[in-house]
Amino acid sequence: MAVDLKMLLPEWFKDILEFNQLLETEELELEAVEDSIRSVRDNCFIQTADENTILLYEKRFGISYQGETLEYRRSRILQRYNTVVPFTIGFLKNRLSELFGADGYVLSVNSKTYLLTIKITSDRYGALNLLYDLLWDIIPAHIKILASQEVKKDMKGGYYIGTTVSSTKITTI
Repeated sequence: MAVDLKMLLPEWFKDILEFNQLLETEELELEAVEDSIRSVRDNCFIQTADENTILLYEKRFGISYQGETLEYRRSRILQRYNTVVPFTIGFLKNRLSELFGADGYVLSVNSKTYLLTIKITSDRYGALNLLYDLLWDIIPAHIKILASQEVKKDMKGGYYIGTTVSSTKITTI
């Protein structure tokens, strides 16, 4: 929000052309400073950080960038920060709900065989990689995991069948 510097001038300077020109130049510089301050403030939070800052976080955590959206990359970094131990099924359900929505996954637990079965129904690109990153960080080593992604897409179209008939004539002399 730029301040009109001309309003700060005393009355006897307001009509002087040189002061008006100087203040117009200063206003442009102040707007650039305000933009820089806004950028620094936004980069203090992962939810509003720009791509360069997210890239720094990815390097810090050893995450490789594979063409995902900026929103996905932010959620993956937040996932790394929000990982706490000890592991509980309630914690896993909360994390899965945050990442994929309450109806975006199916989780079943077999405590006798130490088996977690997770099916993700999100069609978001990289959802399975996000799940694996989460599981790698929070699941104890003795628990077996079966994870899959199921995506259903309806496509309009029809089936067309074509045939060709050819004949061959063999003449023997």
